[in-house]
Amino acid sequence: MLRKIIQAFFALILVSFAILQLNDPDPFLWTVFYLICALVPALAVFGKPNRLMFWIAATLSVIAMGFYFHGAYTYYQHSNEEALMQSMNPTKPYIEEAREFLGSLIALFLTGVSYYLQKNPK
Repeated sequence: MLRKIIQAFFALILVSFAILQLNDPDPFLWTVFYLICALVPALAVFGKPNRLMFWIAATLSVIAMGFYFHGAYTYYQHSNEEALMQSMNPTKPYIEEAREFLGSLIALFLTGVSYYLQKNPK
């Protein structure tokens, strides 16, 4: 029962991420990404774990992290000067890229833990 509660919590987090993306400049891409990731724990809640869905979500997460790694690294170099939570700034795209990287990392973590819980039902 605790595993289903954890899975439901993970699904709700990822769905909330998807909803937050609706006001993003590229809402379709990120909303779909987070909804795909949310399917991993959501399917587990309903007793229908799907290994393929996990690998799709994990692959998309790693691709996104790879795509935004440079921006995240640049933000890390400026993190003492810049707040991560600020308005988008066209002269500082690395701030938005760092947020996208972090969101992808969180999605990968949540789907990874969800998959682990599915594989180890003890």
